[in-house]
Amino acid sequence: MEILKKAASLYGTPLYVYFESTIRDRASRVKEVFRGTNLFPTFAVKANNNPVLLKILKEEGFGMDIVTRGEFIATKLAGVPSTSIVWNGNGKSREDMLYLLEEGVKIVNVDSFEEMEIWKEIRPKGVEFFVRVNPEVDARTHPHISTGLRKHKFGIPLDSLDDFMREFCDMNIKGLHVHIGSQITEVEPFLEAYERVVEMSKKYGFEEINIGGGWGIDYEGKELDLEEYKKCVVPLFREYKRVIVEIGRFVIAPAGFLVLKVILVKRRGDKVFVVVNGGMNVLIRPALYSAHHRVFVLDKGNFSLKADVVGPLCESGDIIALDRYLPDVKKGDLIVVENTGAYGYSMANNYNSTTRPAEVLVKKDGTISLIRKRETDLDIFRNVVM
Repeated sequence: MEILKKAASLYGTPLYVYFESTIRDRASRVKEVFRGTNLFPTFAVKANNNPVLLKILKEEGFGMDIVTRGEFIATKLAGVPSTSIVWNGNGKSREDMLYLLEEGVKIVNVDSFEEMEIWKEIRPKGVEFFVRVNPEVDARTHPHISTGLRKHKFGIPLDSLDDFMREFCDMNIKGLHVHIGSQITEVEPFLEAYERVVEMSKKYGFEEINIGGGWGIDYEGKELDLEEYKKCVVPLFREYKRVIVEIGRFVIAPAGFLVLKVILVKRRGDKVFVVVNGGMNVLIRPALYSAHHRVFVLDKGNFSLKADVVGPLCESGDIIALDRYLPDVKKGDLIVVENTGAYGYSMANNYNSTTRPAEVLVKKDGTISLIRKRETDLDIFRNVVM
C-alpha cells in the first residue's frame, strides 16, 4: 500500500502500477502447469503492450502472440526475436503479410479459407501455419470474449477441416490452433474443446499444436482451478513435439493496479457517487463487459458507505464499480482498482479529449520506475492537419 501511495505522489493519477515480482511468479506458474510437455509459452500482447513488461516475459522464456503490426513493433522494442512470435487474428491484410514476412515472422495462425488463399498466392518460404479451428464449444464466459462457437467470427468449423486440408495440402501446415475464449473459470470447456481438436489433430498426424489461452483469474471470487487443469487437460499434450500456449490475462492482470483520485463525493438521497479522475477512458472493461474489479481506498478501513465509483466523463456508462461498500471517502483520497494489468492501459482511450495515464514498474528491489509517460493535452491533437 505504501508503494502505491508513493507511486501516486511521484507520478500523479490516474496511474497504472505494475509489480515485476508478480509477473515473474505468474510466468513461472504457467511453465509449472505444463511441466512434462514440450512447451512454447507465448504472451498475448493484446493484454498489455508495454515493451518494458514484454522484456520481463522474454527473460522468463516467453515468446509473443501478436495480432497487429503495432504489437509486433512493441515486441521488437522489447528485443523479442521474430522467430519467437506467433501471428494471430482474423483480418490479416496482404500488406501486413508482406511486411511481417520481411521482418522474419515464421509462425502464423490461419483463421479462414479466404486468408489461406492469400498466403497461397504469396507462397512464403519457411512459414509454419497452424489452422485455427472452431470446435463449437461454449466457453461459459462473457459473450464479447467467447470465441469457440460457429456464430463467432474466428476460425474454421471442425467439420470443414477436411475440405481445408484438401485445398491447401501443399502449404506448410504444422498443426491446429484453438482458442475458445477469455476469462474461462471452468475446466470442462477446455477439456471438451481440446479433446475434439486432439482427435482431429491425430487424424492428420500433426505433431504440434497451439492451444490458445483463456485462463480465468479471480476478479470476484472464482478462478480457473489450475491443479484440475493440470490433471485433466495437460496429459492430452504430452506426446506433441511442440505445444504453443497464448497466455495474457493470467500473467499480467494481477500484477497491475490502477490508482485514481477522488474528485468529489456526490450524494443524492440514499444514492452516493464517488467521482474519480479516471473512468472508461482509463479502464473500459466495466463499461464494455460489465466487468467486476475489486476496489479499495488507501489508508482507510471501516466499510460503512455504499456507493458507485464513477468517472468524470459524459456517459452514464462511465463506471468503475457499482454498489460497493467503502470507507467514508473524502475528496483527495486514493482509490485503487485491482487486477488491471490486462486490458487496462491497452484499451485506454482519449474519449472526451482526455489523456492516457502514465505507467510505472515496481522492480523486485522495490524501486519505482516510469515506463510510460502520461500523455499531454497537446498529444491528443498532434496529428491534426489544419
